[in-house]
Amino acid sequence: MIKQGLGIWKYSQYYPEIGEHNRLTLGEGDTATVDIEDILFKREDQNPTGSVKDRSIAYQFSYLQDKNIKEAAISSSGNAAYSASVYARKANIKLHVFLPENVNPAKKQLIENERVEIHFSKTPVRNLVTYCKNNKSYNLRGSTDPNALYGYMSIAFELKEKYGKIDSIFFPVSSGTTLVGVAAGFRILGERPKIYAVQTTKVCPVASYFDDKYLPEDKSLADAIVARFTPRKKEVTDIIRDSGGSGLVINDAGILKADKWLKNHKINVSYEGAATLAGIWKAREKGFNLGKTVCLLTGKERK
Repeated sequence: MIKQGLGIWKYSQYYPEIGEHNRLTLGEGDTATVDIEDILFKREDQNPTGSVKDRSIAYQFSYLQDKNIKEAAISSSGNAAYSASVYARKANIKLHVFLPENVNPAKKQLIENERVEIHFSKTPVRNLVTYCKNNKSYNLRGSTDPNALYGYMSIAFELKEKYGKIDSIFFPVSSGTTLVGVAAGFRILGERPKIYAVQTTKVCPVASYFDDKYLPEDKSLADAIVARFTPRKKEVTDIIRDSGGSGLVINDAGILKADKWLKNHKINVSYEGAATLAGIWKAREKGFNLGKTVCLLTGKERK
């Protein structure tokens, strides 16, 4: 495998070309993987802003620089908005951030510390689309921007390089963009691991397609899994089905049990990460043949 540059840019030959002088990086990628009890924990919480989103955002802002685009906008439950805010400052690009009114307070504070225009709304996605249309601003929303996928491909390349063939990989899923990007990376490599989507009993439009063994709840600790609708739903479900994977729906009790286990192993990550581990446990209980398994820990603990 040819390597060029650092982080996600090691694998630049697999992405649409970006001029080398426009390849933005804050040190994202090359995250650690910890092997505990036959699970490979991919520590995406170690990215610069503590989120897997940094891989995607790094490529998106590199594209903006390469095309001399000076303004962008994003809607987010918090992690992508914070990542975009930090990279926007690095790239000197004006950024408008559309957040839900009930955004996680810790994430809200991080975003407010950056030099961005913040818009709080009951309908942040709708307001984002309207703003971008009226102001000709670049829409960074991961579920609709094709450039959001490329940075995530690097996860597949890193796993292949370090561990060879991966049999199963579990994702916490909101819009599904991370899952789609990583799956695309594996396809480039000629690999097809089983793909598993983990969602909560509050929000599970993808996972419930495969898993009906749950009781719906009106709240969840995993507050970054929010997308009740995603333009990528069919694409995500097709990828899961074609890979031989599945979806798992997890309640708060399962999240707390997994969170305690992770902390006992000195891994402090988001509840989305804990949900993903709980999904692996549920898959094992169902008797799924998982083989060499990756658990994607997508964000750091923010409470």
